[in-house]
Amino acid sequence: MYLDRYFNGRERLLEDLNDYLQSVFNSEAGNYQEIEPFTPDDLGKLAFWNATGSGKTLLMHMNILQYLYYYEHSDKRDRLNRIILLTPNEGLTDQHLDELKLSGIDAVNFTKESGNAFLGKTVEVMEITKLADENGDKTVAVGSFESNNLVLVDEGHKGKESDSKWRDRRNKISETGFCFEYSATFGQAIASASGRSRINLLNEYAHSTLFDYSYKHFYNDGYGKDYNILNLSHSMEEEQSRLYLTACLLSFYEQTLFYHSQENAIRPFLIEKPLAIFVGSSVTASVSDRDASDVETIIDFFQHFINDSRESIDFIGRILAGNDGLVDENTHRSIFNRSFAYLRETGKTAQDIFADMLQKIFNSSVAGANLYIEDLKGLKGEIGMRVGNAEYFGVINVGDSAGLIRKLAKLAKDKPGVRIGTKDFNDKSLFATINEEGSKVNVLIGSKKFTEGWSSWRVSTMGLMNIGVNEGSQIIQLFGRGVRLKGFAISLKRSKELKGYDNPPIPKYLDILETLNIFGIHADYMEKFKAEGNIKKAKEY
Repeated sequence: MYLDRYFNGRERLLEDLNDYLQSVFNSEAGNYQEIEPFTPDDLGKLAFWNATGSGKTLLMHMNILQYLYYYEHSDKRDRLNRIILLTPNEGLTDQHLDELKLSGIDAVNFTKESGNAFLGKTVEVMEITKLADENGDKTVAVGSFESNNLVLVDEGHKGKESDSKWRDRRNKISETGFCFEYSATFGQAIASASGRSRINLLNEYAHSTLFDYSYKHFYNDGYGKDYNILNLSHSMEEEQSRLYLTACLLSFYEQTLFYHSQENAIRPFLIEKPLAIFVGSSVTASVSDRDASDVETIIDFFQHFINDSRESIDFIGRILAGNDGLVDENTHRSIFNRSFAYLRETGKTAQDIFADMLQKIFNSSVAGANLYIEDLKGLKGEIGMRVGNAEYFGVINVGDSAGLIRKLAKLAKDKPGVRIGTKDFNDKSLFATINEEGSKVNVLIGSKKFTEGWSSWRVSTMGLMNIGVNEGSQIIQLFGRGVRLKGFAISLKRSKELKGYDNPPIPKYLDILETLNIFGIHADYMEKFKAEGNIKKAKEY
């Protein structure tokens, strides 16, 4: 409807938008005093505020086809120049090229050498970081794109939080054409700005946001996984920290155990094998001591859990008995008081559970074996984790694996049970196998790169390391990595929300696999969730 009116009556469209804005002013006086009237320049941009996992990519494909349809049926007063899709990184560029191909839309990776070969008929995909004021070896000047481009921006919040130049360059190539933007976090981007910058962003998105399907709407309509946030607000001693991480691992084990024991019953609900991910603050190409420390925290815990079977069995027993000392400051009860109902029902002893955890999570049957952390030569940025001679149970995915290995080697120099080194590896990328059926990778450690461009249906347990209170957009993006759910008949819905579906009986405890468990490790992000009201039912511990 908007595109029809945009191409066939812009003047009337502008009048109607300002009439509507005036009616809002009159009915809610004082609440919108910062919103300015629409101008003709505002009409050539639409923004879609969609929760991660709600279908932004498919919506983008439809928008491309819709725009081309209404353009072809217009008076074509302006010749369409280029169709440009801007992404935050190379990983997302590759992903978009694959997705566009699946939708039958012609697309290529943008190069300066392509010239005018694809004008107006093929989507050219490129990273926003390649835009510059002047041409360079790996950048292209915004002036090279001329006018009247159709521009699509994935993760539209980019260029607002950190580098305003990206935003200006992006706006430059679309200013005489049309722009669609897509993001799960427009609200957080505006909230994180201040002064005149905040007012400008508020006006920009008040004028352009056509559709608000942010996470609270997505969740309340029954889509995506449920969630359980178990974030201890106070600092922990070393032993208490290991106890807390044991509970985190036990929660993941319960999901894994239920998945394997009920595989036939849950098959119609399209649940994927559980995966635990641990996300650090900035494990990137430039490895810092803090980066290494984030990873070391998890490696230390794995080593203790595997080598000290007596302590691990004791911790498992205490957690299941509810006398672990991890107490909610308000109720003075164990924060896991309502957890592990299925695990308790199995009747397994703590010793049985420990042995099965070694097998199902670590691919090993040997307690006390060494933990090997190996830079996999031949694979860019991948570090494998294995116990003894068992298959790799986990992968650390970073920018500079060699740099991280060097730092970990220094940190682990005097630690028994941990072996840090390198290994020639000619097999397929471990990270690439995560989404394959039968994957032996159960644990993924990485950085905030997972906030965008990486998609998996497997994430069921998430540990957040040193994620701060001010990182709002990244927190919401991270959260979106874990709540993806195919659901019965690809409904994307939780089984309890399948109203109107002729579905089979819902297995008892299926909600274990339809819940994302989030554990905070030195992470104070809960206040951010609470302040912004993004997660209506969040539990604060």
